[in-house]
Amino acid sequence: EAVDAALQGDEAALLAWLESGGGVNATCRAGDVSVTALMLAANNGHERVVELLLQRGADANLQNSIGFTAKMFAAGSGHERAIELLLQRSADANLQDGAGVTALMHAAANGHLLKSDGHERVVDLLCQRSAEIDLQDSAGSTALMFAASQDHERVVELLLQRGAESNLQNSNGDTALMLAAQKGDERVIELLLQRDANANLQNGIGFTALMFA
Repeated sequence: EAVDAALQGDEAALLAWLESGGGVNATCRAGDVSVTALMLAANNGHERVVELLLQRGADANLQNSIGFTAKMFAAGSGHERAIELLLQRSADANLQDGAGVTALMHAAANGHLLKSDGHERVVDLLCQRSAEIDLQDSAGSTALMFAASQDHERVVELLLQRGAESNLQNSNGDTALMLAAQKGDERVIELLLQRDANANLQNGIGFTALMFA
């Protein structure tokens, strides 16, 4: 019942479920992972449901079976207002999921999926709210690398404007410039070079960005 209400944004049904004794942080299965009503509502951008759950004491930093938080779901889906509501309730901007990925990385990685600018606004908001811009996941990737590898020019530009380091290397030795060169996005490559990306750095097998171009 809570799952359906959260998915559909049915505030009245969710409130009735909570009033009948439903646990605000109760989890259910969605495929192979566990999720809470807050995670589902955040993922779908149901702002009033997110607000209701937070007012009722939902834990904004609760992580599911693979380490995802409600904020990561909202960031990956580009829902800026849901992110704002979660941050107002002290959601940790730098929590990492089971793969070391943060909400900022989720937004940067998925920014190419929608034509709207929701992911760009989420990236900017998280950077304003103390997200560690150069934090690396378990594979050494940063938000800038995620954005560069997905040809998301505006997010690359935003991250660079916010001070992202362009020459960090992941566990394979790849930089954001190398990843952009592999995709062949000239605008992303140009943005990185304008911010002093080193075209001569070598990855783990001795390749430079020029060799990928």
